[in-house]
Amino acid sequence: MLAPKIAQRLVARMRRPAPVALTAREAEVLRAVADGLSNPEIGRRLVIAEATVKTHLLRIFAKLDARDRTHAVVKAIELGLLPRG
Repeated sequence: MLAPKIAQRLVARMRRPAPVALTAREAEVLRAVADGLSNPEIGRRLVIAEATVKTHLLRIFAKLDARDRTHAVVKAIELGLLPRG
């Protein structure tokens, strides 16, 4: 049994979504997507294979619960992971 105030805090904390944390490389890939680059262009910019770019994007989509590249960029801006503009 919990005191009502403690129970309220616990419920509030559980309702709050966990902060999204991208790795440094995921953030670089997402910035490149926001710049309008294609997967091959991102690979060349970051000196990684196109398959690696795709893997990073899949992880980004999962972390942000995004359905595509545009949605990922919009959500990242809303969460403050990318600058506006």
